[in-house]
Formats: sequence, structure tokens, C-alpha cells
Amino acid sequence: MKSEEYLPIFERVSEKKGWKTSPDEELLLSFAEGLIKNKERYGMPLCPCRMATGKKEIDRLIICPCVYAAEDIQNYNRCFCGLYLSQNYQEEDIYKPVPDQHFKYYILTFAAIINKNSLKCLPLAVYRLFPFVRKL
Repeated sequence: MKSEEYLPIFERVSEKKGWKTSPDEELLLSFAEGLIKNKERYGMPLCPCRMATGKKEIDRLIICPCVYAAEDIQNYNRCFCGLYLSQNYQEEDIYKPVPDQHFKYYILTFAAIINKNSLKCLPLAVYRLFPFVRKL
């Protein structure tokens, strides 16, 4: 699939969700290229703005549009990447930072890589910051 062939997919998704896509065609083509590469690499069209962890159950959360997109669009008028926008999007919204809600999984993944024995050996600070770690 070529990047240009992905543009109608973005439009269909945004129409179905009641959003709109970024007016920046160069940005759209860049996203499309990233999604195509991630599909080849990971078998899933993962968001090119986020890092894959290599764990399918976590990475599925960032299949574009990611599970965080609707909330981000509602709160910030755009998704984390700026690919999908709310109908009320204004140009100045691009300057509003959108927090990366997926960040907690990077912490967990890299902590697990550093400490290969088990997540039970993580520092207490990690458990305090991310109480859901105990459930993993």
C-alpha cells in the first residue's frame, strides 16, 4: 500500500467518529508512511507517534486511532499526534500540549527490561506512581 492510498482511510475514520483530519497533507502522508511501516514491522498499524513495547496486549492500545484519541480530542481538540481533530479545532490548539496517556506503559516495559527477574523487584516508588503495576 502506498501512503496516498491511506488518506481515504483517515477520512473514513474521521467521518465515522465525527472528527476531521489534519489539513496538513504532508503530515497525513507522513503518518500514513509510519502506519504502513509499523504494520510491516509489528503486524499492526501502530501509531507512529508512540513507541511499540513489543507486547501485543499493550501495543493494541495504540493501533491508530488509539484508545486515547476520543478523550484527547474531547479535552484538547486533537489527538496526541494531531492526525485527528475535533470539529471545533482552532489553529491555536496545535500549541496546547496533549499528555501522552500511554507513557505509563513505557515505564513498565523499560523497567521490566532493566529488571528481567520480575516486576515484583521494582522500586517502591514505581508502585506508588503506578499502582496498577501490582495487577500485572
